[in-house]
Amino acid sequence: MSKADEVIETIDAGDFSDVDRLIQESLDQDDDQTKFSLAETLLSRGLSVQAKTVYEHLLTLYPDEGQILSRLAEIAVSDGDSDKALNYISQIGPDSPSYAENLLVSADIYQSQAMYEVSEQKLLEGVRKYPDEDVFRFAIAELYFDENKFSKAIVFYNFLLDDGIDEYSGISLKMRKASSLAGMGKYEEAISEFEDLNVIELNEDAQYQLGFLYNQVKDYNKSISTLEKLLETNRDYPTAYVVLADDYLNIKNNQQAFKYAQLGLNLNELDEKLYETAFDAGIAYSPDEALKIITKGIKTVEHPLTLLIRLSDFYITHGQYQNNLDLLSGVDTNNNPKLTWNLAKSYFETDDMAAAQENIGLVFDDFKDNLDYLNDMIEILRSSGDEQALKAALQLYLKQDPDDEDKRELLDQMR
Repeated sequence: MSKADEVIETIDAGDFSDVDRLIQESLDQDDDQTKFSLAETLLSRGLSVQAKTVYEHLLTLYPDEGQILSRLAEIAVSDGDSDKALNYISQIGPDSPSYAENLLVSADIYQSQAMYEVSEQKLLEGVRKYPDEDVFRFAIAELYFDENKFSKAIVFYNFLLDDGIDEYSGISLKMRKASSLAGMGKYEEAISEFEDLNVIELNEDAQYQLGFLYNQVKDYNKSISTLEKLLETNRDYPTAYVVLADDYLNIKNNQQAFKYAQLGLNLNELDEKLYETAFDAGIAYSPDEALKIITKGIKTVEHPLTLLIRLSDFYITHGQYQNNLDLLSGVDTNNNPKLTWNLAKSYFETDDMAAAQENIGLVFDDFKDNLDYLNDMIEILRSSGDEQALKAALQLYLKQDPDDEDKRELLDQMR
């Protein structure tokens, strides 16, 4: 029995106390092929530290052996030492039988360092140099997929699919193709691909993507049936609630939309979209609860600007001007024209004319083509007594809506 066999037997017995000594004896006594087989076995069992010891010993005997260099590079990658891995890889030349591994490992290293163009070059070289190696076509497709270069990814997924390869490394290539089509905005084609997936391929993520795509093409009922089926098997799939709530809101089933938005918030209280949907759905039949939810959202999410605008608009349209002033008290509205406009209206309705005129003027460039804005500006300027500004606002308004007789009569009175 070789010392290498003793090493494996000891490991199989669960006794690691003497492994390092036995490995050293194998290095001293076993032939080189046995040592290499030992290293391969150790690496396959996840014992990379021990495997590294054997490979480094073999490298001193065969410093140009590409397979040894490649294995040491793989270990260095797993150890997070990219520089050392690249040093090993750089020693493997194009004529080496291990050059294919060189290209794959180096591509992986460069991708991990966000050097995607270099990684792409390595993989494309592999595609050209080893046209029968499916691994390169798969790897380049995955690289493009990760970079959201979906049209390029589809080319290589199709190469594999055309060769009858539906799955690679546990990944469904049909699902990857469908996801790529969705990423390109080709929703109908993507739906067709998803619908062709078998039961195993149509896993939870695929079901979610299909439900989302139905939502995007406004087939809300199919989206609902798909996502509710998903939730039957996994109630803790948070993004499904976002789409379901939106589906029900679009078919005007506010009660169901409100329910799913609330359920989703129980899983993820930081989802701004769920607060919006809960508010929009609930305000019709449970306004107090809807107001509580959006108020909580404003206090909870990191960037609540959209929610602030939603609630501010609600207060304005319902004549709750003091509530709007209270809401925006202490909020920096300078970077949001809509909130500044809402402030101007609230100040006007609460008789603070100076603040109303100041704020309505701040957003003139943003809304000068908006007749509702110009109408509010005219009302504020009429109350402020600024006739010159009022006349200019009336002229601008009538330029856009020359048939408004009331505004025409007001302008005529000023001449």
